[in-house]
Amino acid sequence: MTIFKYHITISLFIILLLINCAYADAQQHAVPQSAVKLKDALQEVSKTFHVSFMYETDLIDSKMVELDRPNLKAQKLETVLSELLQPAGISYYAIDQDNYALFKMARVAIPANPANSTGLQPSLPDTTRHASVSGVVIDEASHPLEYSTISLLDIDSSIVKSTLADSSGRYQFRDIMSGRYLVRATQMGYLKNHSRPFELLANGKVTVPPIILAASANQLAEVKITAKKPLFERRIDRTIVNVESSALATGGSISDVLEIAPGVSVDNNQISLKGKQGVTVMIDDKVVKLSASQISSLLQSMPASSISQIELISNPSAKYDAEGKGGIINIKTKKGTNLGFNGTITSGITVGTYPRFTEGLTLNYKLKRLNLFSNYSYQHNKGISQYLSDKIITGQPPLTYHQDETSHSKSDAHNARLGADYDLNDKNTIGILGTLNTNRSRSDFLQAVNFNNYSTHQRDSSLTSLNYGSGKYDTYGLNINSRHVLGPDGHLLLFNADYTSYRSANPNTYQNNYFDSAGDQIRSPENISNDAAVAIDLLTAKVDYSYPVNQTTKLEAGAKTAFTHSNSDILFQSGNSGGQLIIDTNRTNTFDYHENISALYINYVTKLGKQTDFQAGLRGENTHYSGKSLTTGQTVGRNYLQLFPSLFLLHNFGFNALSFSYSRRIGRPGYEDLNPFIDYSSPYFYSQGNPLLKPETTHSLELNYNYHTDLNISLGYSRTSDYYNYFTSLADSSGATKQTVANFKNYDTWNISISYNKELFKWWNLTANGDAFYDIYQTPYLGSFIDVQRAGYNFNILNAFQLTQKMSIEVLNLYKSKRVVLARTIDSKYRADVAFKYSLLDNKATIKLGVTDIFYTYINQGVNQFEGLYGTYYNRNENRRFNMSLSYKFGGKATAPKKVQSNKEELDRIK
Repeated sequence: MTIFKYHITISLFIILLLINCAYADAQQHAVPQSAVKLKDALQEVSKTFHVSFMYETDLIDSKMVELDRPNLKAQKLETVLSELLQPAGISYYAIDQDNYALFKMARVAIPANPANSTGLQPSLPDTTRHASVSGVVIDEASHPLEYSTISLLDIDSSIVKSTLADSSGRYQFRDIMSGRYLVRATQMGYLKNHSRPFELLANGKVTVPPIILAASANQLAEVKITAKKPLFERRIDRTIVNVESSALATGGSISDVLEIAPGVSVDNNQISLKGKQGVTVMIDDKVVKLSASQISSLLQSMPASSISQIELISNPSAKYDAEGKGGIINIKTKKGTNLGFNGTITSGITVGTYPRFTEGLTLNYKLKRLNLFSNYSYQHNKGISQYLSDKIITGQPPLTYHQDETSHSKSDAHNARLGADYDLNDKNTIGILGTLNTNRSRSDFLQAVNFNNYSTHQRDSSLTSLNYGSGKYDTYGLNINSRHVLGPDGHLLLFNADYTSYRSANPNTYQNNYFDSAGDQIRSPENISNDAAVAIDLLTAKVDYSYPVNQTTKLEAGAKTAFTHSNSDILFQSGNSGGQLIIDTNRTNTFDYHENISALYINYVTKLGKQTDFQAGLRGENTHYSGKSLTTGQTVGRNYLQLFPSLFLLHNFGFNALSFSYSRRIGRPGYEDLNPFIDYSSPYFYSQGNPLLKPETTHSLELNYNYHTDLNISLGYSRTSDYYNYFTSLADSSGATKQTVANFKNYDTWNISISYNKELFKWWNLTANGDAFYDIYQTPYLGSFIDVQRAGYNFNILNAFQLTQKMSIEVLNLYKSKRVVLARTIDSKYRADVAFKYSLLDNKATIKLGVTDIFYTYINQGVNQFEGLYGTYYNRNENRRFNMSLSYKFGGKATAPKKVQSNKEELDRIK
């Protein structure tokens, strides 16, 4: 560990040095506004607001503008763009929240009429009323070219008006003076074209024949897209991991990406964010209502190549479900929206001890008002792992035993999504989405347990356990949604309905053999069968409404209801003297669970002055659930109403931003956590649910400071009451251990996070993320009092080197210090990853090569200690892996904006 301590010291010194550089950089930038090239100004705006611009190169060439750098961050993006582009004669169109298209501004024609002696303008004849020009723009295949730039020209080719075609490629100019005109159409990636001249009469209407644009042979030279997204991107209210832009995610699963995400820790299937446990996982803005182990299996079966980004939200607003005391991790899957038929195909291989294969295909077809999108991935995994444990049981006499387990596993996972959006008109959209996730797995492990004399350390007895298991996991989902823009003020109404079905079957067989100190078998083999099955059906419906009061204020409200039915079945059988399997009624159970959660929320967003944004919300949720053991008749149930306030305050000053947030959240026990029956793993270990579990509630406070886009510092505190977690203790005097879930009194955590991103040179970008936390557990349990207070920290440093325009290398160093969770101590671990990325075929194809955990040091190990139990554990998986992948994009032009899905909860806070 000495080398790690030196590494930590040096890394902390680097972070402090970078903060000092940020201060020096602030002094350097504190200069009056000055004239800069428009191209450079757009790059600055792009980095500040995390957006991209698309434009034709000749639109901005040689143009100079005034850029007010010190006050850039304090202004709204729309204000900055207007002040920057209007003097240059340029307009913009928001394709979506991340991308903007630039085009030439329309020239306003003002007749030159001198004032008369009375100071009044002479009246003009009304020749503009009802005069209009309309038409459509298409490509060579007769597909509409939506959002093309359309210019109305007079006979000397001067621009009279400009507009954008709609989603059907149609355009219209109204209130035009009579005269002779022609229409010009331009589109990025296509050659310009224009109509024949035509005569427009007073009060007349002209329909221009379709304008056909041919694809440009050199379209890549005509279009500029600025601001390549970094792997880690900091926003005021969240951290974004841009999986698509990095080579480090090559060949891995979503679980692998979470391991390198800043502030995220995964231990024993439990995910924590900024030191806070109990994180809610969402996929495409929909909550995954599964247990921790089921979520872990799902994320391991989904390849990283199927997702575009991951959002880490530590303090969500009232619009989100109150579930998840530790915050939200929102996983965004890929979805193509380019015009025409297009897609991406990916293929990857990962080799540790055994090879793993990942194949993926994304297809999209967009025509007129209809957008069809789909993606499919297949992942074949095969692996080996080793688990070692030494336990000491105090008593008379003391007992010690050593456990050595080697397991082999393989699985085949299929993930598919198929959806469609249809624009009824410019203000109304309907959509449907179907999802499928299936996983088939097989495993076997051989476990050897040696019982030793505490004094002599000689073996007293031993056992071996041979396990064969299989798993079948299926998740199906259907979503129906609609989006409606109401009235001229842009009121927004969203409807959603979701149905999710989860089915799993996990049969296991065990053969246990018992031996004496000489190695002779002392009884017949023990045969056991443990067959667990789970069925979950979830139906939800919600509506969201946004009312813009004025330009700076909006009111949001919504309602949601969710119905859940879960059925868990355990069939436990053991062999009799005749070798037949007999049902063990004491360990066989069927548990039936029903739950209904109804919610209402209101959210108020406004500005307090020019530089301060304010948001306050209140969410109310009523929960009713009931569970019943169909085997024993035991029942459990609760009915409670709770309120969840949230507050967000943001103040901008120059390049700086300071924000404060507060929220109250809840953690509800999982369906299987309430099941009281035993889930057998080996003769000396089993897990058991707890029907008396209560929900936990958490108050969270967070203070954030942002300097430009380079530096982010956050300080947070949270207190959880009725905290619940898994706990390992002695089951009986035989030395067997059990894992149960129970409520504990209080859990407090303090955390500080520092993130720094700097382009040291044009070819070298550095990103450093560090989190420090202080956990406090104080609670009585089983006649003892647990009082644990422990500090810890995590950090990762990413160096990205752009060697050439097509070639880049990324190097990641990640360290997680020792951490204590109740009676379990998790040792520190470190890893280094490197990845290589090369683009070819005009950036249509990408090759990625990488190695994870180069030094094979990212090992899960630690200690469990409570009352008479002291146990160490060491779990070694195939952490060092060699990865290679190839992706190829085909078809379509990148001209269509991304549709905002109506099932997407609005993720933007005040900025």
